[in-house]
Amino acid sequence: MYTRRAVISNSEKDSGQTAVSVIIPARNEVENLPKLLNSIGEEQEIEVVIMDDGSTDDTPDVARYHGASVYTVKNNDTWQGKSHACWQGSQFASHNLLMFVDADVQFTNGYSIQRIVNQYYLQGAKGLLSIQPYHKIKKLYENISAIFNLMTIVGMNKFSIIKSSNKEQSAFGPVILTNKRDYELTQGHLKAKDQIIEGFAISKAYHDYDLPVKLYEGQGVVNFRMYPQGYKALLEGWSKHFALGSQVTKKSTLTFVFLWLFGSLVTILAVIFSINLDPLYMILAIIFYFIYALQFHLFIRRTGNFSLITSICHPVLFICFVVIFIKSWLDINVFKRIHWKGRKIDL
Repeated sequence: MYTRRAVISNSEKDSGQTAVSVIIPARNEVENLPKLLNSIGEEQEIEVVIMDDGSTDDTPDVARYHGASVYTVKNNDTWQGKSHACWQGSQFASHNLLMFVDADVQFTNGYSIQRIVNQYYLQGAKGLLSIQPYHKIKKLYENISAIFNLMTIVGMNKFSIIKSSNKEQSAFGPVILTNKRDYELTQGHLKAKDQIIEGFAISKAYHDYDLPVKLYEGQGVVNFRMYPQGYKALLEGWSKHFALGSQVTKKSTLTFVFLWLFGSLVTILAVIFSINLDPLYMILAIIFYFIYALQFHLFIRRTGNFSLITSICHPVLFICFVVIFIKSWLDINVFKRIHWKGRKIDL
């Protein structure tokens, strides 16, 4: 499921000056914005457009202080999620290259944007380039995100030993790079106006025009820190993200994901049931458990700086996964409403 890697190249190929418009949808992002804007660098050819989506804090003032251009998203109840802010932001962009970036993202250094642009030129400077950032955590509870971060990447079926066809792949949402011509041709975020998670609708629009959609891991180039506000934000965020994402994940991929996760539970059950058996069985069960933990650790360290303890406690993550998945399924299929950043979104 995660045999292949897809990282941004270290190629020294220089595409020239990085003339790119960075478009950031922002709603109450006063804590995150300074970190993102400070990580962008000071190249004159990088234009920063902040789309203020109904913030009740000082998000617009903070953005202006850091030299960004700030515009207010016009209210429109027919749009879902952040797509409206991104679509409107594209109208204010002056450069040909459009990079849509979530406010909780940070570039690892001043050359990260140039590296991403170089990678885009390696695919012919056309289509869509999408990145899932490396997850940087600071608090213990944030380790719960390890399982969801891993499943987000695995669920794309881009990195498996048998890759799915390009037509079946979605796109990551936190960092997207495209060019203005292709974006206008496909109608970009306009195609995702009724979607909470925009990646699938946008990528499908690009596939319909036979434009390439390339997916990459963000390690060493771009990071993010999801849900530092606490358990409630983590629960809301992953509930929103995961059940909606599972609806567009290939069913065979989802089945193998659940089987692999169930194997995590089997390892701890094997240890428990071996207690009253011959010591050899217990030794074998414990070895089985820690081999699973080692594999889990190798995988999640590709996606974030999650702790070794997290891997050792992998059955706990399995339980968290099931609980949040059930909650999100109920929100979408029974209550038909999700909560996100102070908004109630009817589905």
